[in-house]
Amino acid sequence: MSLTELLGFLFALGGILLAIKQIKWNWISNIISSLFYLFAFYEIQLYADAGLQILFIVMSILGFINWNNPKYASLEAVSRLNRKEILNYSVGFIITAVVIITINYTYTNSDVPFWDGGLTAASVITTFMAIKKKIESWLVWMLIDALYIPLYLYKSYILSSILYALYIILAYLAYREWKKHLLHA
Repeated sequence: MSLTELLGFLFALGGILLAIKQIKWNWISNIISSLFYLFAFYEIQLYADAGLQILFIVMSILGFINWNNPKYASLEAVSRLNRKEILNYSVGFIITAVVIITINYTYTNSDVPFWDGGLTAASVITTFMAIKKKIESWLVWMLIDALYIPLYLYKSYILSSILYALYIILAYLAYREWKKHLLHA
């Protein structure tokens, strides 16, 4: 375990705990976590994951701005995906995955280009869902987190594997919490 992984872990944990309660400062904690994980993932040749951290920083800034918007600032802003959104997010995932996996295979020496690229693409799309307070984002995060665990174990990032196991539990709790607000909307 490196110091950068440990600090990324702590700020990521803080970020999700704040997100469960829909506290906008989760985005700031996520920015700090992403800065640490950017360097941590680069060190272990998870290049798509390292690049994802840059995108997470940008998306976290957008999330913070969006959650300051009165439309999304209230707890009742939680909503479900409609069919058009499901189609758009699915197509977005496929395109993003193809691009990132192709870049990984072509331009990096990653030993896990498919998994790194595919999970990165899924994370990008799901973050957009979370920015818009789509309740299904938590269900997708549970799947993504479950798939990240063996990847991080393979890379000997034990603490990050533990973080993603915790993320599954926390994503479930967040889903339940957000569902309460969905039912009252």
